[in-house]
Amino acid sequence: MTDANQLPPAALMVTHPVADFDTWKVGFDAHESSRRAAGILGHHINRAKDDANMVSVYMAISDLDQAKSFASSAELKSAMEDVGVTGPPESSWMTPVREAVVWDQELPAMIVRHTCADFDAWLEGYDAADELRISKGIVGHAANRSLDDPSLAVIYHQAESFETLQAFLDDPNLQAAMRDAGVTSAPEVSFSTGGWSKQYD
Repeated sequence: MTDANQLPPAALMVTHPVADFDTWKVGFDAHESSRRAAGILGHHINRAKDDANMVSVYMAISDLDQAKSFASSAELKSAMEDVGVTGPPESSWMTPVREAVVWDQELPAMIVRHTCADFDAWLEGYDAADELRISKGIVGHAANRSLDDPSLAVIYHQAESFETLQAFLDDPNLQAAMRDAGVTSAPEVSFSTGGWSKQYD
């Protein structure tokens, strides 16, 4: 697990539909220099399980203000249109708090969002559930705190199959751990295939 002091100060996850993933990916890769110039440190891409042209891009950020300026720029809007983004992006600005993601494989994954009564207390419970995650086949994971709603946790889990992810989500031990950690809302869950990652030099 990456030490919290080594994590980037912020992250952005952008979700939007594209006309064709392969075409979009070529254009996305070609735009890397602009992302670097905006202080983005790397990316991890997810394609929705039920719609491979619904894309979520997680980007680690070194400077929040610089990244927000880039995200709202006419240059980026034009670039997204050029590579076939077909709908308005949904942006989630976050603070990474844990990171142990498998970067070098394409793996089934799920993104879980829920609120908690006390985020720090929830994070202690999340850390305490590490053995449970391992025992249930979770091979990579990360946790983030929403900047817009500090009570909202955004969690990422990777496994070898979607069945493993669903079984973990349904496990009574996980549900008990979530209650004990002070989760206050039903989890919002989306399944995807994650990969196509790069950590910028």
